Amino acid sequence: MLTAREPHFRRPLLPTPFHERSRQSSQVDSFIPWAGYTTVDVFSTVEQEYFAIRNAASLYDLTPMVKYRIAGADALRYLNRLVTRDLARLRPGRVAYCVWCNDAGHLIDDGTVFCLGEGEYRLCTAERQLDWLLDSAIGFDVAIREVTEEVAALALQGPTSYSVLRKAGVAGVEHLKPFELGTFTLPAAGDTRLMVSRTGFTGDLGY
Repeated sequence: MLTAREPHFRRPLLPTPFHERSRQSSQVDSFIPWAGYTTVDVFSTVEQEYFAIRNAASLYDLTPMVKYRIAGADALRYLNRLVTRDLARLRPGRVAYCVWCNDAGHLIDDGTVFCLGEGEYRLCTAERQLDWLLDSAIGFDVAIREVTEEVAALALQGPTSYSVLRKAGVAGVEHLKPFELGTFTLPAAGDTRLMVSRTGFTGDLGY
């Protein structure tokens, strides 16, 4: 595994902000490429991690997930042209799962849309879609910008997810409703501010 001390031409993949900590926690030092980044493939064994996410909790580095800021007077109209569901009811502080298709109705990709404020959204997807997003924006008063490198992300999933956040000192996260956003402080990291979205419907399924 190459380190940050290697010349840039020998480091074609970007490390996430959690890279060094992930390497320390990895028992097998197994990394894979994802959207231009290098991320952990498995920390121990697939079997152990499968049972962890089913019975306890698992943490996954989502930093490589591609993120776009979509903002402007026509942001909502544009998104409703882009995706297959009506986002008119998506209020600030809420998240919606959606898919988008090409003009022939063939599925391109799926992802989540975060409503960050009036006329401001974040679209998250596994693969880069900028060409299609820009083509679809013709005629709309909207600005689209990739912000992947500006937003580090972790997925905490499993039935004890809430317990982990509570032990970490994230006060009030239990009040989040499914697909709702909230901003909290993380005392263990010097009161770092973090945005949390709840993705589980019942119990402590994921954040």
